[in-house]
Amino acid sequence: MMIKIKNNYSFLLCVLLSVSVCMTAQGKKASTKNKDKVTAENKAEAKDAQSTEKFQSGLKKLRAKDYVGAAADFLDAEFLSRSIGMKATAAKEAMKAYGKADLLYKEFTIIERLLNSYPAEVDFGKLVEREYAIADRYYNGHRDPEFWSLRWIPWLVGPDRTEEMLKKALKHAPYATTAPQAKLRFAVLLIEGDKVKEGLKQLRELIKNYPKSKYCKFAYLELGNALFELSQTGDGDGKYNSEALSVFETFIKKYPKATEIGWIKKCLLRSKDIQAKRMLAIAKFYKRIGRTAPAERYLNDILVKYPDSQSADKSEEMLSSIDKSYIPEGFRPELKSRYQKYDVIPIPSQTSRIIMVPENSNGKYLFPIRDLEIKKRGAKDEDE
Repeated sequence: MMIKIKNNYSFLLCVLLSVSVCMTAQGKKASTKNKDKVTAENKAEAKDAQSTEKFQSGLKKLRAKDYVGAAADFLDAEFLSRSIGMKATAAKEAMKAYGKADLLYKEFTIIERLLNSYPAEVDFGKLVEREYAIADRYYNGHRDPEFWSLRWIPWLVGPDRTEEMLKKALKHAPYATTAPQAKLRFAVLLIEGDKVKEGLKQLRELIKNYPKSKYCKFAYLELGNALFELSQTGDGDGKYNSEALSVFETFIKKYPKATEIGWIKKCLLRSKDIQAKRMLAIAKFYKRIGRTAPAERYLNDILVKYPDSQSADKSEEMLSSIDKSYIPEGFRPELKSRYQKYDVIPIPSQTSRIIMVPENSNGKYLFPIRDLEIKKRGAKDEDE
């Protein structure tokens, strides 16, 4: 019995010791967690205090007209703050500071941050309007200085950001009042930057989405011109030329009194020439390999669809050689000039007095003429 009691006592003692150790360990963990929590809270409070301090410093610099320094402090305040409202307020002040410094691209980047990170804290419409206004300034030639400390050097400026700005503004508000003009500018910049396919896409969207806009007319012109240029090189299936023909014909119907109508008609004739020439080349290929049926079909299409093209005569001649029963038409429209004529307006003549100054006169004839008493001398000579 004594042995059993001792064994039971030892077992209970081990259990109590293990429980005590576990409780001690848990207590230490809880204490550590509490300390970490207090430390984190203290750090957060310290950051909030630093954020407030930076914000106040930014306001002082803003009043002192140190706009770049103020913007830097406001951005630090945004980074340090825990409050979303405070972050948005600091970013707004940084945006205003960059605007007063006329650092438009930096202002634009802050607007993008506000729109993407704090949309509930800002006036979305006004900020997008400001983006369009900044893009317009850049389109008209504004460039931020490359280095703020060397801003007094007029040619040391940053790159052109117009394309980037227009793209982002259109993404935020594709149906804004200024969107058609922005989209047209964006498309032209893309085409000039060798991003032709993307530029053509933008022009097609403009025509589709803003048919009543005054910029739709210019979209037709840009689209037709771009397609026409593409059709002259590397247009194997004639896709670009077919679309160019459709665009030119639509423009003539929609804007019959436009000042560009003469140029459009010349482009239309040249596009028909390109299309007919391509079809004639295909007909020659089929004739060469002995397949006269498709050759006749292509030649007939040229005569029916493009009788005023430069390839019409050759097509008729080839069709006559293939099909002996074909009788050429007795009348075909006269070929028009493919080049636009401009009125010669002479420079209007203007009459004015010309002062002739003899050489080596040292300019004396420009001075008022003095009385040299020539008449008096002549009279004395006669008396003598």
